[in-house]
Amino acid sequence: MAGWFFLFESSRSFPAVDVGCGSCRVCCLRLVDGQEARAIERHAMVSRGIVGVRARLDARRNRSNRVYVEGREVYLRDDLPCHASACDACAMLPEYGAALGRISASAAVCFVPDASVLLYQMDLLESDVSPLMDELLLLQSVLSAVLTRSAKMWVRARDLTTGEKSTALSDEQMGRSGSAAMKTKAQAVERNRKQFALFSNEHHVHTYLDRLPHESDIEYDRRRLTETVKFLRTHWQPFGLIPIILTNSVAFEREAPVKYGGDVTVMSIRTLVDKYSKQYSRLVELCALGNAEDDEALEEEGGELDDEELLSKKRRTLFAEHISELAALQGLQSGRYVEGTFRSSPYNLLEASVSVALHKKSNLDDRTTIMLIGKSSHNRAFDGDRVVIELLDRSEWKTVSDRIVEQEAAQDKEGDDGDTNGISQDQVCKLATPSGRVVRISQRNWRPYSGSLQQSSYSGGDSALFVPADRKIPLVRIRSARIRDLFGKRLIVVVDSWSRFSANPSGHVVQEIGSSGDKDAETEVILMENSVPHRKFSKAALDCLPDGENWAVSEEHIRKRWDLRSKPVASVDPPGCTDIDDALHCVSLPDGEGYEVGIHIADVTAFVQHGSALDMEAAERGTTVYLVDRRIEMLPAMLTSNLCSLVGGVERLAFSVILVMDKDANVLSAEFGRSVIKSRRAMTYEQAQNMLDGIRSKRDHADELGNSLLGLASLAEKLRQRRTDAGALSLASPEVSFELEAETNDVTDVKLYKIRETNKMVEEFMLLANIQVAEKILKHFPKCSLLRRHPKPTDEMFEPLLKTAAAYGIELDVSSSKTLNESLNRVELAFGKKDPYLSTLLRILTTRCMSQAVYFSSGELGYSDYLHYGLAAPVYTHFTSPIRRYADVIVHRQLQACIGYSALPEVLYDSKHMQGLANVINERHRSAQYASRGSINLHTLLLFRDKAMRQQGRIMRVQSNGLVVLIPKFGLEGILYLDENRKPHLAEGGQSVKYEDGSEFKVMQTVDVIVSVDTVPERKDRVVFHTKRCLFLCEVSWI
Repeated sequence: MAGWFFLFESSRSFPAVDVGCGSCRVCCLRLVDGQEARAIERHAMVSRGIVGVRARLDARRNRSNRVYVEGREVYLRDDLPCHASACDACAMLPEYGAALGRISASAAVCFVPDASVLLYQMDLLESDVSPLMDELLLLQSVLSAVLTRSAKMWVRARDLTTGEKSTALSDEQMGRSGSAAMKTKAQAVERNRKQFALFSNEHHVHTYLDRLPHESDIEYDRRRLTETVKFLRTHWQPFGLIPIILTNSVAFEREAPVKYGGDVTVMSIRTLVDKYSKQYSRLVELCALGNAEDDEALEEEGGELDDEELLSKKRRTLFAEHISELAALQGLQSGRYVEGTFRSSPYNLLEASVSVALHKKSNLDDRTTIMLIGKSSHNRAFDGDRVVIELLDRSEWKTVSDRIVEQEAAQDKEGDDGDTNGISQDQVCKLATPSGRVVRISQRNWRPYSGSLQQSSYSGGDSALFVPADRKIPLVRIRSARIRDLFGKRLIVVVDSWSRFSANPSGHVVQEIGSSGDKDAETEVILMENSVPHRKFSKAALDCLPDGENWAVSEEHIRKRWDLRSKPVASVDPPGCTDIDDALHCVSLPDGEGYEVGIHIADVTAFVQHGSALDMEAAERGTTVYLVDRRIEMLPAMLTSNLCSLVGGVERLAFSVILVMDKDANVLSAEFGRSVIKSRRAMTYEQAQNMLDGIRSKRDHADELGNSLLGLASLAEKLRQRRTDAGALSLASPEVSFELEAETNDVTDVKLYKIRETNKMVEEFMLLANIQVAEKILKHFPKCSLLRRHPKPTDEMFEPLLKTAAAYGIELDVSSSKTLNESLNRVELAFGKKDPYLSTLLRILTTRCMSQAVYFSSGELGYSDYLHYGLAAPVYTHFTSPIRRYADVIVHRQLQACIGYSALPEVLYDSKHMQGLANVINERHRSAQYASRGSINLHTLLLFRDKAMRQQGRIMRVQSNGLVVLIPKFGLEGILYLDENRKPHLAEGGQSVKYEDGSEFKVMQTVDVIVSVDTVPERKDRVVFHTKRCLFLCEVSWI
C-alpha cells in the first residue's frame, strides 16, 4: 500500500494514497472500504519515480476542538515537473493530476503567491483587469495552508489550476454536512479562462522540508515557500525565468532578504498596486489592502505591523484585541467562554444576541440568549459570524434599549463613549439581561454584499462609505480610483478586514449591478443578498432532459404503473400556475359507506435520475423561488411547465397515494404507487369554489368531477376539524397578490390574498398525504428518513405576544398548541364585529413567535423531537411538491424504495449525509422565503413611486423613538420614527408611547397614514407615511 493515514484517537485506520503526485484528485482522496485495489493499481503506475520516504506527524484540531495527531508517510519523487513551458529538463517528465496550467515560454517573471494572497486577494487573481496575474505558480504547501483556514478559498484556488469554476457551498455547509457527495452535488461547473500552474513541492525531493522543533505554522510555511523559490530560481536560470514571492504582508516583504537570503525576491500586494495602479486603475478597486496589516491577523501569522498601521496606533483604539485561538479553546473547555452565532437586532444595530447552551448536556431546544450591547461588545462581529463570547459578571449586565438604531445612527464617531455606544442611560427595564462581549471571531460569515455608496461620506480622494442593502451590516469603507463614477449605482462589495483602530470595515468593489431604483437591478440585489442561484442551467443538465416535443406516456409506462386515467382527477391551483405538482380525485365506494381518495403528485424522479447533472443542479438550487414578476426554477421549464406538470387533458406520470376513507374522514387503508393519470381539468381556486357553490345552490348539475369536488370538500372540513381538535394552529401572515400589466410586468394594483374553502381543501389533502408518507418511510428507514419538524416555542419566545395581548386586555393560554388556538378563536368571536382584523394581527404575531420548521434526518434526533408543533403531527415530511422542492424529490426516492420500485441509493442510507442534505435545503428554503418577501416589498414600493395613497395601518411594536407599523392591504411593514422634539416617553411595559402633549400610540392601534415614496439614491428608497400632525419615514427592507 502506498501510504497510511491514521487518526490516533480512533480505533480505525484509513488507507490514503500519498504517492507524491500532489495535484492528483484520485490519489489525494481518503479511501473507504473497497477502494484499496484502485489505490494499489494507481501506486504501481507512479511508483517508479519515488526516491525516498519520510514519516510526518502533524497535530490537528477537529470541529469539536479536540486535538489529534495525524501521521502520514510522504513519498518523495524526482520526476515532478516545474510546469514552465520553456523548461527542457521537465518537458519529458510524466504529468500527474488534474492541474492544467503552464507557465508560458515567453514569461520573464512568475509570481508565487503565499497563503495570505490566496485567502485575501482571490478577486484580484480571478479578474482580468491586468495581465500581471496571468503567470502564477501555486505551491502544494500553500494550498494546504489555505485549506486549514477556508475550504471555500481552497476550492477557488484549486479551480484556478484546473480551469474550472465551481459554485460551491459555504464553508459551514461544506465542512459540517458530513457529506462529500453533497459538495459535488452543490457545484455547477463552467470553464474559466485562467489555468495557473501547480508545483508539488511537498513531494519533490529537492523542496521537501521537515518541520523544526517548536516551529510555528507560519514560519514552517514560509520556510518551505522560500526554499522552493530558491530551487526554482536555480532550476529556471538557464532560460531566464525569475520566481517572485507575492504576499499580502509588508513585513514579510521587508524582512525576507535578511532572514531568507538575497536570492529570494518578495513583493507585497501593496507594492504591486502602487507600482502599477496608474497603468491598471482597477487594481486598487479589487485589492483587499490591509487584511494582513491588521495586527491580530499578522500576529497569528507570525508577522508584524507595517509603518502605516504603527502610526494608526497613536489614534484611539476602538475595539479590544481578539484573543488567540489557543486562549479561546482553553476558555471554552473551562467554561469561561461560550460559542455561538452572532445575530444582529433587526431594530437596533447597537444590540446583538448569541444563543448558547450553557450546560454541555442541554438538549437541542434548551438554549440561553446572551445579549451583546454596544459596538465595543460586538468587537467587529458581523451578523452570522461564529463568535466566542465572555459572559459578564451579573453586576455588568446591561438593559436592552428601547430605541430603534439603524446603520447611520450606529456609526461610531470620534469622542463617543465606548461604554455607552450611543445607548441612553435612562432606559427603563425591570431586570437586566444576561450579557457578554465578543473576545474572538472563530469563523467569519462574510459574503458579497450589495448596496450603494453614501454620497455624504465623500469628501474628495478615492474612498467613500458603502451602505449595504442589508441593514444589519455595518457601513464599509471602499477605495476606488473611479469612486465618483460609482455613486448612484448598485454595487457588489467584498469585505476585506476590520482593524481594531477603525470604526468601519474595509472592502472593495467586485461588480456593478445597475442603477439604483431600476427594477431589474433591485431584483438582482434581492437574489444576490439571499444567495439565490439564478444562472442558466448548464448544458450537462439540459442534456439529461427528454425530447420535450416528442415525449409522451408510452404503453410500457401504462403496463408498469397503475392506470388511473379513468378517475375524475382535477388540479386546483392559483391563477396562472403552470408548475402543477398535485391533483386530486374522490369517488364513492361501491357499498356507499366511504370514499376512495386519490392524491396524485407529479413523478419528477421519472425524469431526474439520482446523481445526474440535472439532479446535482436541482440539489444545489434546493427550491423554486417565487418572485412577483418571475420565478427562479429548481428544474428546467421543460419539466416544470410541461412534462411533469399535471395539466388538464394530458396523460402524465404521477406518484399516487390512494386512501380508503370512511364518511368521518378516518383513513381505513393507504396504498402508494406510481401511476398514469389524465386530469379532467386544471382549475383555479376561484373556479373550483364557483363549481362547489353552484352545485350546492342547485344552480349547476353535479357531474362526476363535481361530485368528486363535493366529496373532497366534505372530507377536508372533517380533517381540518380533527387537526384543530388535536392542537393544530391556524396562523396568518400578511400575504398579498399583485396585478401585473401583461407586456411590461409592471404592478398595477395590490391586494390581500383571498383564502377560499378550496384553498383549505387542497391544503388538507396535501397535509394528509405528507403525514401518510412520513409514517411509511419512517417505518422502513427509521435511521435515515428525511422528515420535517417544528420545535415547540419556549416561554421566552411567547413573551412579546403575551405582552401585546395583555396590553389590549386579552389573556392567551400558551401552555399547548391546542389551548393557544382556542384562545385565538375566542378573540375572533369576541372582537370579530368590533375589530375584525385584531384576530389576524394576533395570529401574525403568534407566527413570529415560532421557530422555523426544518428538515432533518430521523437518525439524528429522538422520536419526541420529530413533532411538528404547528400541525400537531407526531411525524411529518414533504412529498407533495417535487417540482419545486428538492426535499420532496428525496422523499419520493425513499418511498419508491419502500414499495419496491427501485433501490435506495446507497448514500441515502447514511444519516449524517442525509442531515447534510437537510441543512443545505433548509438554508435554500430560508433564502427563497426572504427573496420572495423582498420582491413583494420592492413591487409595493414601485407601486407607490408615482402616487400617494391614504391607508390604515396597525402598530405592531412600540419603541421610545419609533413605531413598527403594518399596512394590512399591502403587507408592508416598516419603521416609523417619532418626532423627538415632542419628547416621546415609552410607558412601562413597552406597549405604548406618549408625547408630552398627551398624544399616545399603543400596540395594535389603528393609524391613518398617507403612503408615498421618498427616493434616496445612496440606499434603499423609503416609503413616507404622513399623518395630520407628524411625518414618519418607513424604510422598506426587501432583503
